[in-house]
Amino acid sequence: MEFNLIIKDRRTLLGLTQQDLADYSGLSPKIIKSIEAGKGNPSVGTLTKIADVLGLELIMKVRGVSK
Repeated sequence: MEFNLIIKDRRTLLGLTQQDLADYSGLSPKIIKSIEAGKGNPSVGTLTKIADVLGLELIMKVRGVSK
């Protein structure tokens, strides 16, 4: 699942509007809308702010290598 869909689904599950998420994260509603639409290119810092509000965490892992 793409991160934008995870963010949107989690926000909806928690009963938050895009405006709520923007307010709680300190980001603009325009940024939230762009990310959820899959059009944004958010920084790790921006994703971390959103994840903190939504009770999510960012995890980096090594991908499997195709031979």
